[in-house]
Amino acid sequence: MGNSSLLQNTLGDDWHKLPLVIQAHYQLQQGQQTHNSVASIMRVNYPFFVRPMLFITRLMGGLIDLKGGNMNARVEKWVADGTPNTLFWKRIIQAPDGKRTVFASRMEYQQGNELIEYVGGGFGLRLKLSVENNKLVYRSNGHLWQIGKLRIPIPDVLFLGHATITETAISENQFELDFRINHPLLGETYHYGGEFQLQKPCVA
Repeated sequence: MGNSSLLQNTLGDDWHKLPLVIQAHYQLQQGQQTHNSVASIMRVNYPFFVRPMLFITRLMGGLIDLKGGNMNARVEKWVADGTPNTLFWKRIIQAPDGKRTVFASRMEYQQGNELIEYVGGGFGLRLKLSVENNKLVYRSNGHLWQIGKLRIPIPDVLFLGHATITETAISENQFELDFRINHPLLGETYHYGGEFQLQKPCVA
């Protein structure tokens, strides 16, 4: 990846079409800025019938099982020595009643405009990235379960459905995140979002 960040490498020339606030959100490189964070008041919503599948997803460390609005969220991202093709995430969400959950993952570059986001147990989600109307868009392209070097593909429809994540610039230091999962038979099964503020960066 040379001197490029994970998202620069994944998007290629389209990286330069992104607003500066979204570039700053992902501009993490070894030897330069290696950590940053964003904060928001988030909302999370999903229908009651998806709780069993969401429970399984949470056992593997994925998604957020709290529900409602006015939740404090802090998202930390970093890169580490020896893993130049990987971006680590830690999302900390706290509900107004004090309940707290953590959603951690790592993103690894694959090829072209695709990466995989892994949670626990080798479970991952293929994501294709694009820049559309100055927005960063992630679209899921199937789940997988990795055991050693073996990758077992799992269609999105066997879980909550097809995910679309959109990041839209609001100002020089704010962007809106909208994450939705839609199932071809069940409709919208999951949604979270909020307006995120860039925090002061740090260098390890």
